[in-house]
Parts: sequence; structure tokens; C-alpha cells
Amino acid sequence: MKRSSLSRAFSLKGAAENYWLSLLLFSILVIASFLLFEQQIQQLLSHLGTFLPTDPVQRLSLALLLVTLLALDVLLPVPSSLVALLAVAALGAIGGYLVIFIGLCLGASLGYWLGAGYFRLLSNWLGLRTWQPGQLAYRLSTLSLVCLRGVPVLAETSVLAAGMQRYPLRQFLLVTTLANAGLALAYAAIGSLLVEQNALLATILASMVLPGLFLGTRSLFKSRLAQPRYDQVHSLEGRFQVSYHYPVLFTDHIFQADNPCLHQQLTRQNPGRTTVLVFVDEQLLLCSPQLPLQIDHYFSAHAADLHLQAAPIAVPAGELSKTPDVLQQLYAQMLEHGLDRHCYVLALGGGAVLDAVGYACATFHRGMRLIRIPSTVLAQNDAGIGVKNGINAFAQKNLLGAFYPATAVINDFQLLLSLSHRDQIAGLAEAVKVAVIKDAAFFQWMEQQAEALAGFEHNASRYAIHRCAELHLGHITGAGDPFERGNGRPLDYGHWAAHKLENLSQHRLRHGEAVAVGMALDALYANASGLLSDADCQRLLRLLDRLGFNLCPPELSLRDSQGRSPILVGLEEFRQHLGGQLSIPMLNRLGQSVDVHQIDMPLMEQALLRLAGFGGPDFAWGPGCAQ
Repeated sequence: MKRSSLSRAFSLKGAAENYWLSLLLFSILVIASFLLFEQQIQQLLSHLGTFLPTDPVQRLSLALLLVTLLALDVLLPVPSSLVALLAVAALGAIGGYLVIFIGLCLGASLGYWLGAGYFRLLSNWLGLRTWQPGQLAYRLSTLSLVCLRGVPVLAETSVLAAGMQRYPLRQFLLVTTLANAGLALAYAAIGSLLVEQNALLATILASMVLPGLFLGTRSLFKSRLAQPRYDQVHSLEGRFQVSYHYPVLFTDHIFQADNPCLHQQLTRQNPGRTTVLVFVDEQLLLCSPQLPLQIDHYFSAHAADLHLQAAPIAVPAGELSKTPDVLQQLYAQMLEHGLDRHCYVLALGGGAVLDAVGYACATFHRGMRLIRIPSTVLAQNDAGIGVKNGINAFAQKNLLGAFYPATAVINDFQLLLSLSHRDQIAGLAEAVKVAVIKDAAFFQWMEQQAEALAGFEHNASRYAIHRCAELHLGHITGAGDPFERGNGRPLDYGHWAAHKLENLSQHRLRHGEAVAVGMALDALYANASGLLSDADCQRLLRLLDRLGFNLCPPELSLRDSQGRSPILVGLEEFRQHLGGQLSIPMLNRLGQSVDVHQIDMPLMEQALLRLAGFGGPDFAWGPGCAQ
């Protein structure tokens, strides 16, 4: 049922409209009463002006009458300025001041009381039952109350409005009392001066000019306040969170037609047919020449839901993929095949290829849907699980990059069987790393299964990869810093030296092999500095040795023209990579690490020399092994 126009007019959208409606009605009432009774009031005042009593009782009666007129000014059309100046003329400066001050204070209090009850009396008639006292408590400012005290009609309206709005009573009484005291003093001074000169016309004009001066001053002050002060502009602040669903799945024979794993991920977000472009590590294609045909057959079997945009595109293997030139080629191919943000990119390969393709996806169209399918041990238990992507530039590893979580990560153990034995073992370094900093029980299990892991025995290797991926994912999702905003990075244990070793070897060393050397170096340094016990240091180096890692590559013996090791330059490069303070994770016991912010360079040189002799006749285990 539609409401009438009158009903809508009396029930406007909010309390603000209701307030102004009531204020308008009251103003009309005051103005109408003034027009109706103006002549009678002026005659009364003229008669009072000729009656200047000398008797104390008569003077008191006159004072009470003038106080009453000023107090009732909120209801009657009494020109308060004329009454005030008449009080000064009849009672003198002091008597007039007291009459004006008391009358104005009583009038303000009466107006507030009427305003506080007036709106409630009208609310039922006006249909304003939803209005709550206090909703507009501070719409009428303190400055308005002060400046409007001497303005006809507006003075009465302002105190009524204060009551309507539930302006705080104590604050109202304090503000109006001080304002009335000042206004009464001004009337008394001006009235005394003009009455003594018998300037009745000037007295009347002054009673009209004085409120105008108040109003003009207020307007000027208000206009100055309205001028923009750029040094006082308040800043804006927003905060929001982005939630990621980040599944890491394990399967076998991912491109077998009856394996639902990949199909479910590709169709989970798309209601229609999904377009897919596939990038494959060149090394994986060499080891698995049948892979392109398997991919083609898979998408043909799911043609109703999936569309393979082009044949799988080869990407250079290893660090050769992480160059600006390869990145530009990836962009060009994605653009050539018309990919948009609803398409999917599949990245198959080792950690370096996943980094390069991931960076391209993070920046193409500001973010493509990406599914990572790691094909190396290292990628399945570490690089493929992480949310970091990037390429090398300006001779710096991972200088350019982005944090960009994939839509999903799918580990297919069968892809690892075609790897060389060296690559199978190299990836286990990251399993040792995450165990030694986070899970002492896992580290102990690896010690017990060292021979099986070194031979890449099926069950042991599968468990190690799964547990390593679990620990990495737990750190990313549970440590509170997935995008590495802080300096503390326990997952970078052994990496400051590893990055430098890779560059010095021109990537002859696999990343995992370099990480193994970096962990051994940091363990010897921690032992020499008193952080790590001899027994724990020995257990770590022995496990890496039993898994088949060479812990003393020739790069450890390199020296510059001044006899310094170039590996130690990696500390400064790592500090720059962190963006400020150096923070190196160091072991204090197996399964736990602490962040170290300063490195004793002579002690690190000593640890470096010690590691360079690992396995030699002069290398000794036991107490003081790092001396």
C-alpha cells in the first residue's frame, strides 16, 4: 500500500530531515506571532520608556518585568535588544546589566527545556517515532550558540534547537552563561553611553547593529575556517585481506585420461570450457619424449570441458630459463595465443622453469591462472610449493620477481623416475634443510633411511617428498609472513652461500647441491660461535655426506687478488636482497633455528677453510672440530 504525499513529507528519510522540518515549523510560529503582536509590544515598550521610576519598589517591579520579557522572548515576539537597552536606561548600568544577564540566562534555559520536550510532543503527530534523542547532538556547534545569542529570532531558535538535539546540558549552561555575560556587558556599556547623550534614535539603531556585528563576526570567522588548510588534511587509510585457496596435490600419471586430479582443478572455477596453454621444461621433454603426445591425448579425451590452445611449448631448462629474453618470449607466446585471465597456464618442469613461467603469469594481464606441475625432486618438495616467482638479472639471482600463489600445485611422482640419479639426489637437500630447522623427528628418520634415500628407493623418497612439502606449506600458510615482508626467513637456511656458489660455478652446481654446501658451512660457523653443539654439527654433515653430496667443491678455495674468498661477498648481496638488516638463520640445535644479524667474518673464514678440507686427512670430528 502506497503512502500519501503528506505522509511521506512528514516522515523524511532520516533524523536530519525531521530536525529541519521541526525547526522550520517553530520559526514560522515565531515570525507569525511577531507579525500579529508587533504593534502592541512596541506600544508597551514606548510607554515603559517614558516611565522611569525612582521608588525602589517600583524599580524592582520594573526589573522583574524586564527579566520576564527577556525570559519569555523565546515564546513572545519581544525585541530583546530594545528591552536590554531600556533596562540600562531605566535601571542604570549595573542594574541594567543584572537584569539583562538574568533574563537572557532564564530565556536560554526555558528555550532548552521547551526544545527538549517540544519535539517529543510533536513527534506522534508528525510520525517521527523513529527519531532517537542524541542522534544530532553535535549538529549545533558551540560557536553557533555563542554567536547567535545577540541575533533576533535566531537566538531563540538556537537554544530551542539545542534542546531538540539533546546538546549536553552542562555544556549548554556553561556556554550560554558565559555568552550571556558578555552580551549583557556589551548592552550595558553601549546603553549607558547612548542614554547619557539622550540619543534615543542612536540607541535603537545600536540595538539593531550589535546583533549584526555578532553575526558578521561569526560569518567572517566561519569563512576563514572554510579555507582549505592543506597541512591539516587528514589522511585516508584502508585495510583489506585477500584469501587464497592453495591446494598441493599428489598423484601418479597425471595425464592419464581416467585420472581426475588435473581435470578437477581446471574446471573448478570455470563454468564453461577451459582454455589451457602448456609450457614444458626442455630437459623434461628430452627425458620423456612421449609427454607431448600424452598431453594431446589427455585434452582430446576431455574436449567437452578442456581446450588445448596449442602444442606444449618448450622452455629452456634450469637457470637458462630465468633470463629477461626468455621472459619476453613467454609474454609473446601468451599474447600470440590470445590468453585472457580466465585461461589456464600449466607449467611443467624444475624449479627454475616454474619460477620463470610463474613470473610471466603473475605479470601478464596482472595475473593468469597457473597450475604448477613440478618435475624434479627439488621442485616437488620446495620450489614448486612456494609462492615466489622470478628471474635473474644484472648478475643477481632472483633480482626480479613477484609473490604469486598458483591456483594449484600437483606433484606426479612418476615424473621423477626419468631424472638422472644426480638430479634425484640434489633435491633431497631441501628435505634436509626443512627437517633440520623445523622437525628433529623428520631429520632422525632421514638419518635412519639415508641409504634408501641415496638410492632413491620408491617408498622412502615418496615419503620424504611428501613430508618436506607438508612442512614447507605449513610454513607458508602458518608463519604469518607468506610474502616475506619481514627479514626472518628460516626457509633460507644455507641459501646465502648457495646463491653465490651457483654463480661462481656458472650453475655447474645444482641448486640443491649448493644448498647442501651452504648448510654445512653455516653449521660449522654456528658450532664455532657456540650456537650448535659438536654432536649436532657432526650429525648434519654426516647425513649430507651419506646422501651423496660433495661438501667441498673447488669454489670454496677460490680467492681474489687480496686473498679473500668471493663466497663471503654473498653475505652483502643477501643483505641487499633482504632490503636492509642482515638476517641469517643459524641452527642452535637440530630442528630449531635462530636469526643472526651480525656475522663474525674471521670466524666465517675459519669455517670456510674448515669445510674446504672436509673428508681430508686433517678433518677431525668431535669436540673442537671447528677450531
